Amino acid sequence: MANPFPSKDNKTVLFTLLRMIGGAKAVVQFQGGGDCGEIEDADLYDKEGNRRELSDTKILWTIEKDKFVNNEWITEAVEEFTPVKEVLRHVTETMLENEGLDWYNNDGGQGELVIDLTQEPPSVVLKVGLNYMHTDDHEYDYTDTVEKEEDK
Repeated sequence: MANPFPSKDNKTVLFTLLRMIGGAKAVVQFQGGGDCGEIEDADLYDKEGNRRELSDTKILWTIEKDKFVNNEWITEAVEEFTPVKEVLRHVTETMLENEGLDWYNNDGGQGELVIDLTQEPPSVVLKVGLNYMHTDDHEYDYTDTVEKEEDK
């Protein structure tokens, strides 16, 4: 299971930056179905519920990247300045992978990651809804009814 926050320091820097921008709550929404899913835009809201601009703000963040070397796939940790929106999406993706929920195939699913920055420590909650087709089957036997009507 991968840690969505590469280190305690990374997590602290992210939450501190979001608060400095005036954020009280960060929300990352996702949805999927068929055989694909998308982690959508990350939004930051102040205490009054107004959207705060994240623009191109970047922080130093460690992301695991897969690459093909010597005929095999390897994963390496790369530390680079990354836009905060991408960091929030990456955190969400890692949490979804950790939980192993199939929110993107068949009937799919949807949900959101909510980081409540008004609490100490901030609460980090992943909410996931999985969709299932529901079928109510009904069967009515009219065999005897048709024969009785023909007898009349």
